[in-house]
Amino acid sequence: MWDALGGLGAGGAAEPYAVSAANALVYGLFAVVCAAAGAINNRIGLKYGLALGAVGYPLYGAGLYTNNVGTNTWFLLFGSALCGISAGFFWAAEAAIIIGYPSPKDRAFYLAIWQTAKAAGPIVGGAINLGLNANRKTTGSVSSSTYIVFIVIMCLGLPIALCLSPAPKVWRHDGTRIVVRQAATWGAEFKAVGKLFLSRRILLLLPAFFISYFYNGFLSTWLTTYFTVRSRAFSSFFTNFAGIFSSFLIAALLDNQKVHIKTRARIAFLSIVTILVGTWIWATVLQKQFYDAPEAPAFDWFKGGFGKSYALVFFWQFGGQAFQQFLYWLVGQYATDLSSTSHHVGILRGVEALGQTVAWAMQSEGNANHFVSIGLNFGITILCILPTWIILSELEHSHEVVVTKEVEDVEVAKDLRD
Repeated sequence: MWDALGGLGAGGAAEPYAVSAANALVYGLFAVVCAAAGAINNRIGLKYGLALGAVGYPLYGAGLYTNNVGTNTWFLLFGSALCGISAGFFWAAEAAIIIGYPSPKDRAFYLAIWQTAKAAGPIVGGAINLGLNANRKTTGSVSSSTYIVFIVIMCLGLPIALCLSPAPKVWRHDGTRIVVRQAATWGAEFKAVGKLFLSRRILLLLPAFFISYFYNGFLSTWLTTYFTVRSRAFSSFFTNFAGIFSSFLIAALLDNQKVHIKTRARIAFLSIVTILVGTWIWATVLQKQFYDAPEAPAFDWFKGGFGKSYALVFFWQFGGQAFQQFLYWLVGQYATDLSSTSHHVGILRGVEALGQTVAWAMQSEGNANHFVSIGLNFGITILCILPTWIILSELEHSHEVVVTKEVEDVEVAKDLRD
């Protein structure tokens, strides 16, 4: 539902600036909390980290609702702050679960399932939004009833999270078990995160982590500025299929055991970067046309220049979701167990959130030059290629410690003898 609200363009508001500032606050707190949450979730359990993380989302939705009906900015920022704190735990927990629970050879497929589940919320929310706003032919804010439906669905997150099976009870279909190695103390847990963050591999991947979801802030402003309410509603429904499609395409490649893992990774990365660089060149051309026009366009669905402008939104999502999935798969190959996975994804999502903090902050000014956002997205995407390529060139196999049921039984028998 969070992504569904983002798909409305500026959270469904008429003006993107207050909502962009709220999202910058959310992601700023995400960035701080996520890295720590990787360690904290290891101590309290991923199930409870997931449940704790679900608390803040309805408050964020409520903040958007009050801002929509009464321009109540303070509660929007308050709900955003609480969401930023709690959802840092959610982000770290969900990524650790979806990377750590499947076996390495199936990981990309389950990442695609996760991306589909993530998209299912916005698809449902987008369908609701489309039904409620189909007659809105002008720019502006969406109807307030849109938010009520979203908030109700968001409230289901907490009880559903508590239904998660704990890692020690999970049996993979290939017979391997999930290894959990909890640190002896809280201090040791945080020290392990700090050591990992300063490792050569993570430092080289930081530009890719930072830029992977950076496009989202500008995408929201682009929709709000140049599209009518009902065309934004259409986007909030249909654009999510782009992420589903690219997720399964990239999964088919990354899980193909007949191709060497290094080759798979390189082909996937080059394909993604080519698409993303193409979108920013495309955005530059269109933005120049919009700035040169006598007045800013307001694209209604399937009229005028809607097709070429909306296609850019579609391919942002197509390439962006594939890039995220690729990075989760990549760090999963270097994680040794579920605890290590939690540390890796806490850092990944924390830096990713830092990128979004900058991206949304740039959209919080009413007179912001869109070429600045386009240039930064393009530049950092190019900048991340070389350091990421170095890490891909060193990829030989999964580093996960393999434990089967048979090995586990032998270890238990040995412990009993001792």
